[in-house]
Amino acid sequence: KNTLFFTVVTVPLTLVCAVALALALNRAVKGAVGFRTVFFFPYVASMVAICVCWNFLLMKNGPVNQILNAIGFSMKKSWTSSRDLAIWAIIIVSVWRNAGYYMVMYLAGLQGVPGELYEAATIDGANAWQRFTNVTMPMLTPTTFFNSIMMVISCFKIYDVVAIMTQGGPGRSTKMLVTYIFELSF
Repeated sequence: KNTLFFTVVTVPLTLVCAVALALALNRAVKGAVGFRTVFFFPYVASMVAICVCWNFLLMKNGPVNQILNAIGFSMKKSWTSSRDLAIWAIIIVSVWRNAGYYMVMYLAGLQGVPGELYEAATIDGANAWQRFTNVTMPMLTPTTFFNSIMMVISCFKIYDVVAIMTQGGPGRSTKMLVTYIFELSF
């Protein structure tokens, strides 16, 4: 159940973030290459370092809770020690880590969209949203399909984030299929 919930939430969130990043960084503006590198970096960084940093950020008195308290939300517990929030901590880390990788895939897809299609849509009177929904997204369908399949596979084999951040707890709130298999095997 946890693995399915994780997959159903993580895949769309990651894909939306990746498309948004790709659209923002597809323009030839100064510093775009640097930002692409910054957003891709979490994918190649050490998972242990990432999880330790996120555990710190999501602590009871950590920066995330301080920000949430400052804007009016009452957060008095650590995300990874709460049955309700632990799965969301895993989801946030996974989306943050993978969005940059899938952003690169979408950038490749965006650069394959012929400029003539945008020009024709503009001449026909299409606004930016219409160009996005009627030109960009249909042309990104193969990329979206590939990214979706890869994300589902990745979600069903998640182990490292869970093992480092929550060890499947509290209780069984973040026990995933792979962590269950690991426990049965060893």
